[in-house]
Amino acid sequence: MRQQVREEKRRRYLDAAIVIVMRDGFDGLTMGAIAREVGAAVGTIYGYFPAKGALMSELQIYAIETIVGAWTEARDAWTAELARGGLSESRLALASILAFGEYFSQLRSAYPEEFRLQQMQLAERSEIFDEADLSRLIPAAADLLRCSFQVLDNAARAGAIVDPDASVDRSVTLALTLNGLALIDNVPYATELISSSQLSRQLLLDLVVGWGADPIDVDAVIDAVTMVADTKPLHSLAGYESHRARNVLVTGEPHTIDLSDVEPAHVDGSAERDDLSVARY
Repeated sequence: MRQQVREEKRRRYLDAAIVIVMRDGFDGLTMGAIAREVGAAVGTIYGYFPAKGALMSELQIYAIETIVGAWTEARDAWTAELARGGLSESRLALASILAFGEYFSQLRSAYPEEFRLQQMQLAERSEIFDEADLSRLIPAAADLLRCSFQVLDNAARAGAIVDPDASVDRSVTLALTLNGLALIDNVPYATELISSSQLSRQLLLDLVVGWGADPIDVDAVIDAVTMVADTKPLHSLAGYESHRARNVLVTGEPHTIDLSDVEPAHVDGSAERDDLSVARY
């Protein structure tokens, strides 16, 4: 019972930290801010997180684990749906790469807090983390990169793209590039001029062709991936609700958001989807 109480308090402090980051930015995340948010003494917070680096690593691990878990379910659901379309093994493997791009694009709307937190790992200098923090954070980050590695390695081994030995480098390139494009949404008024989702899709199409995919095969799987992405949104996955959707915020008031009718991310807010087929070869 004592351990359960301690874990509940730890979870409450992490929830408070997420609220602070979303409201005040990363610079506003301090032990004092968490203490004020939950009405506790600052010393109590340090009893759970000895330094800001430990707190930030915990937040990132939580975000990454949620994102990876959601991807695992999304991948299984998409693969089963795509397989019903009668795609060959190589085209199914190619479609999985494009589906990964759709998944990553949906993260920004389905898991806004978790998506932003995982980007902290790219934006913050590693000096804030000590060796103990990194020993836990690095394996979690590796799990995130493994998502892109798996689809790329499977595609290379199925002959959909060339050179399986390049899958590690390509997985890093893909993950970092998609994260970088997502930063466009943080620029004031940029989304009125540029669709980061469309840019991500175009980039992914260019990359897979550059990695040796047959343009005819790419063209053949685009519509299938678009249809499945529209019917298998991430927010419908049981067990991986976003922080925003959970009724556990530290205000003590219900703060549940019904995600059952939410459409995948659209920059202009329209009901129509951004067509994945932004390029035809």
